[in-house]
Amino acid sequence: MGEFLFLNLDIAQFGSNTKTIIKDENSMIMMISDETGEGKMTVHQILPGIMICFTDMHMEQCMSEFELNSGQKVLCIDQCREGRIEMENQPGIFSIMRENELRVDDRKHHKGMAYYPLRHYHGVSIFLEVHAAQKSLDEMFHGFSIDLKPYYDKTQMEKIRAIHEQITSNLQVRVTIEELSKQYDMPATSMKKCFREIYGDSIYSYQKR
Repeated sequence: MGEFLFLNLDIAQFGSNTKTIIKDENSMIMMISDETGEGKMTVHQILPGIMICFTDMHMEQCMSEFELNSGQKVLCIDQCREGRIEMENQPGIFSIMRENELRVDDRKHHKGMAYYPLRHYHGVSIFLEVHAAQKSLDEMFHGFSIDLKPYYDKTQMEKIRAIHEQITSNLQVRVTIEELSKQYDMPATSMKKCFREIYGDSIYSYQKR
């Protein structure tokens, strides 16, 4: 897959308290420790330019020396699953992320002290290195289209066909949407939508023919 972000950085860029435990072409585990405790970061590359990182900290604070390479553009989506993290991104300026909160970040200001006031933090981060990720996604979806249309199961299809047969076999008898919904045990909204998808027109229009 090729290397990306964390996987091709010198471990020294993370700080003197960080050690690599396992590293291969597409994954890496780093241990962080100081006098306040220890933590672990588990990194997996999904595609070139796209990475997921699981962070588990059991310490009071941690100094980060992490800096992006010159010209590198990153979009990062962070979630705090448990605990809390306070990051001094710039002198005197802090960002705080609490349990279940999300944050979108460009990692331009990620060098500094991180604090864990509850003495634990469990989070997950998705990294996209903009140019490499765009190339990977273009290659992945080349020749494919994304279909956002709904899917219907066999039972729904059979019910809609039965409804069509019922209303077209005897156009003299009008049945309301509510009656059909109750008769076929199908929510009215789903029934109308599925009918239009299959037959290209509404139940009401068919009954008017």
